[in-house]
Amino acid sequence: MASPETHYHRLQWTKSPHGTWEREIDECEGFYNLSIRNGEGCYPVTSCASFIIKSSDIVTTEEDEDRRIENALRKAWATLHYDHPTLRSRVERSKDGTRWKRAYSKFENKEEEKRWLDSTFKVIDVEGAPLQWFNHTSASFELSTLFLVRSKEKDNHHRHLFLRSPHDITDGIGVLQLLNNLFKHAALAYKKGAQYTLPAWGNEHERLSPCLQFVTETPKSFTESQVKRFEEIQTHNRMIYTHPGLLSLPSSSNPTISQHEKRQRVALSVSKATTDNILHSCKAIASGVSVTHVFTSALALALSELQPRKEQPYTVRYANQSMVNLRSHCRYPYNTPEHAAAAYHTVSAQALGVDLVVPASTDTGNRGNVDQFSKITIEVRDYFNTVRPASPRDENVIFSPMVFKSFTAPPGSDPHAVSETPFCPVPLSSIGNIASIVSPSHGPFELISVWAASEPIGAGVAVFLATWDGKIELSAVFDTRYHDVDYIEKFLERILNCALKGLGIN
Repeated sequence: MASPETHYHRLQWTKSPHGTWEREIDECEGFYNLSIRNGEGCYPVTSCASFIIKSSDIVTTEEDEDRRIENALRKAWATLHYDHPTLRSRVERSKDGTRWKRAYSKFENKEEEKRWLDSTFKVIDVEGAPLQWFNHTSASFELSTLFLVRSKEKDNHHRHLFLRSPHDITDGIGVLQLLNNLFKHAALAYKKGAQYTLPAWGNEHERLSPCLQFVTETPKSFTESQVKRFEEIQTHNRMIYTHPGLLSLPSSSNPTISQHEKRQRVALSVSKATTDNILHSCKAIASGVSVTHVFTSALALALSELQPRKEQPYTVRYANQSMVNLRSHCRYPYNTPEHAAAAYHTVSAQALGVDLVVPASTDTGNRGNVDQFSKITIEVRDYFNTVRPASPRDENVIFSPMVFKSFTAPPGSDPHAVSETPFCPVPLSSIGNIASIVSPSHGPFELISVWAASEPIGAGVAVFLATWDGKIELSAVFDTRYHDVDYIEKFLERILNCALKGLGIN
């Protein structure tokens, strides 16, 4: 049998006559590359860590401490790129203009290396809350960039690190793995100071990460039976999405008067006590029910509660296709954090369709549809069990190129274009326990909170579910042209309340 390398020679990194390392991109990378908004450098994914420095026996001034932290992180950022050179790669058209390729160029000299480092490691001093910088003033970027954001207030010792990358280079799990690797290097650089030695560039191309299609058992071409099976799935999905009462989040802003297109993030943190209660109560619904299933059901219920009442009850449908992490199904060593700088995930081939009932306007009962909660959650559980791959040969792995191709906008079209009356879908991505990916402590660096997020397509709202320090955090990224902050915050509260009511938690 031919090796995967033979099958996928066009997706292998090879040295070009010009000295650059190049390969073609796969459908996953192509989808994100074509999802860039007009005038913006890339379609981004972000990880953020708020941290403090543990007290030290070394007596230094605040200015010295700032300088020491900045130097450690700057060195760590350079070392991270030596370990993960794909971070510095770019997608460009081939010379004949017929295809897209990913290219990596080595540094020609120290000056070029310094220019790159100065342009991708940014120190930002802000008035007020540093986290608001991300929402209000963060700039677009093209290459993976690290932002160290500090408060100008003398008594504020919290610092915030934003690691931002094009989504065609990494994903939600990968960008957290990169953050963890960065702090590992920073802790060592902080400890060693001037004795810390940066790696010598030159052989880093050996660690360039292949694309998803290369590292899984995805076939070079699909058989007639595989294409037929995928078309059957697509036909079923179309039936799910053509429901007349498809749920979306009603707009809270008027696009005609909104001044600027801007994505913002809001978050809702759940106490440890309530988080423990939720975890315990999930098991009472049915075997195998998880927090993800509960909050997906709660999201659907929350959306149904926001729909207009009519004289008669009517049916609505929550539809979505889940993000699926495929790292565990990649060949070694691509299933390890050594290849965090890669987008190793897919979208489920099958769509979830959950039907709910919006009560009549005269119904004075509980609008939370509590009676539906257990039934919906079991439906959601069964769906997730279906789309979670059992092996690399699972169809949700095999079909990933066709799935991404089906979501990719045709050439010349705008994937973010919306209708005059915006339709705002709300998908939920479950990141899981972030502490299992990012260690809370790295030498003197004590991480207070960590999160990751990407952005919605069009007028959608991206919701993220994660746990940090034993507390559930529910967050959302949205476009201010269609929604305002207060509205989205209340929507997250509504989702949480639906989950608590459905679980019988006071």
